Amino acid sequence: MMQLRYKLIAIGVLLLVLIIALTMINGLVEERQSLQVDVQHEIARSSSGEQQIIGPFLVAQFKKKVPEILADGKTRRMRTKYFYKNLLPTTYKFDSELDTHYRSLGIYKALLYKADSVISGGFVIPDKWLEVSEGSLEKISMVTAITDVRGIQNGLNMTLNEKEFELLPSTGLKQFKHGIHSVIDQNWLEKQKNIKFNMALNLQGMQRLNIAPIGKETDVNLNANWRHPSFIGNFLPHKPSITEQGFSANWQTTFFSTNMSAIFEECIVYSRCSDVRDSTLGVSLVDPVNQYLKTERAIKYAVLFIMLTLLAFMLFELFKGLAIHPVQYAFVGIAMAIFYLLLLSLSEHVAFNTAYFISSFSCAAVLGVYISGVLGHIKHGLTFSGGIVILYSILFGLLVAEDFALLMGSIFVFFVLATVMVATRKVNWYQLGGVNSK
Repeated sequence: MMQLRYKLIAIGVLLLVLIIALTMINGLVEERQSLQVDVQHEIARSSSGEQQIIGPFLVAQFKKKVPEILADGKTRRMRTKYFYKNLLPTTYKFDSELDTHYRSLGIYKALLYKADSVISGGFVIPDKWLEVSEGSLEKISMVTAITDVRGIQNGLNMTLNEKEFELLPSTGLKQFKHGIHSVIDQNWLEKQKNIKFNMALNLQGMQRLNIAPIGKETDVNLNANWRHPSFIGNFLPHKPSITEQGFSANWQTTFFSTNMSAIFEECIVYSRCSDVRDSTLGVSLVDPVNQYLKTERAIKYAVLFIMLTLLAFMLFELFKGLAIHPVQYAFVGIAMAIFYLLLLSLSEHVAFNTAYFISSFSCAAVLGVYISGVLGHIKHGLTFSGGIVILYSILFGLLVAEDFALLMGSIFVFFVLATVMVATRKVNWYQLGGVNSK
């Protein structure tokens, strides 16, 4: 009984040491993942980052002279004050085709996309829109805010009522620092009751694309050759289609659901634009080849799988009547822990599935050879190695089945416990420990 007790204590200490080692490996995963994020930021700085598109919309800028009281409280002088009026599209349609590709920096890479987009719609110009009680009109602009203008590719053009307008850099507004605009002639605009616009925009970005539904009626269509989308923002698409070739999604909104007219007015007049930036819809291109995330998820099951392996090792010892030294338990446990380190290092250079196969096969082969020597028969080694392969196959299934991982894991644990309980239901544990039970 004392010998069994000491062995159990030794195995408990071994598990504690292995948990510490797994924690260190998990820390290494987090460190490498942090390096990958830094590289993604570096790639974004040198190319373009996540994109958000707000526009196009019309802005009329007015100015007037107002008195200003100086510090002495007596002397007055006149200064120029600017104020704005905006007009959002009555109809707004955004159609885009996204083509994805990777850009590498060393062993790390980032997912980028090129969006070939057509933005179209129409404005209804209200009567006396350009009239104000005081002040004078300075300029009229058609503005499109774009988060990272470095992503703008060739082919940028815009037409209003089939008349081509020159697009200029910046928005000319303090509310939106980055983007493009066109200067609209006042005389031309006053002759228009309705304006139909069409803009071709080829834009490169990273991972996310957001669109502000600024139209009284908005229709957004996104198609991409990427089959792992995550739809983001305040509005979900209507019945998106996701296939092996990619995805397609459609959004339809109105001012009733977005309240965009009110929050946009607050943005232009009072420069409080956070609600406009938050009231968006779009897609995030999830990268399923994130080996660090998969390795991190695999480590969450590590303690359970190592415990099962050591339990199987102990059952071999008990049922076969063999004496196995705690050091031999330690070698088995260490081999199981090294699997995760091997998986991490290999997955940085080859595909994750390939790295997983190499790591699991190597670990199972080493353990099979070792167990054959420890237990004195090649049959025992092959049986043990086969069990390790089954464990790693189950772990791979848990990593692949993201939505059902918890369910599958719970069923697996219950099945293992039930199997062990049924297999050992007639075992006299007192006798195995060297004590006669009554």
